[in-house]
This record gives sequence, C-alpha cells and structure tokens, in this order.
Amino acid sequence: MEIWEKVVLTGYLLVGSGYDIRKKSVPLLFLTLGGVLVLTDVVFRGWEVSRLIALIPGTLMLLLAKATKGIGEADGAVLFCVGFISREKNILFIFGISLTYIFFYSMILFIRKRSHNIRIPYLPFLLAAYITVWKL
Repeated sequence: MEIWEKVVLTGYLLVGSGYDIRKKSVPLLFLTLGGVLVLTDVVFRGWEVSRLIALIPGTLMLLLAKATKGIGEADGAVLFCVGFISREKNILFIFGISLTYIFFYSMILFIRKRSHNIRIPYLPFLLAAYITVWKL
C-alpha cells in the first residue's frame, strides 16, 4: 500500500467511525466522498479488471443489508470503497479481520449479558482491521 492510500483511507475511516459511533448512521455526504475517492483512484492508478474481486465483500454486505435489515447499507458502501482502493489481496484480509474483531466484541457483550438488541457500529472495526493490515 502506498503512503497516500494509508493516510487518506485512515482519515476517511476515522471520520466515518466517529459518525457511526455517535449517531449510529453515516451521512450521505460521507458516502459521496467515498465515491470521489474511488474515482480519483481510477484516474491516478487506472482501471484493472482484477479490482472486481476486491468489490465482492462490499457487494455481499450490501446484499445482506437489503435482505436482513440487520446490517447498515452504509457499512457495505464504505467497505465497497475501501475494497476498490485497497485492491483484492488487502480487502479480503481487512474484511476477515474486521469480522473477527466484531465477533469478539459481540461475545464480550453477550457474556456481560447486556441487551441483545444493541446496534454495534461496524466502521470502527473496519478502521482497526485496516490499521492491522498495515503491519502485515
């Protein structure tokens, strides 16, 4: 990963995590910014067919959001943008690690016997996974 990618995506995910934690939603302007980042990436790095693989996790999350109403659509859209910019190798690690982090957090909440109807923000776990992948 290039340094500009790390800085821009970390900032993007940090702002998104703040919105997700405080308001339990992500504004449309933030999602639009993600689209602008994707277009900028296409302009500077060009289009590659292999990037379609990187869109699979975001697409799956968007489909699950539509089908179950238990996952936020914005989470899938942000994962879609991060996947496009991060490329296919990194996004699969990022997605898997973020699901692992959210699983452990959910287990802690379950063990503490808190309410089972709690909404857990996904973007902070995506941010933590993205930073973890830097070190790999």
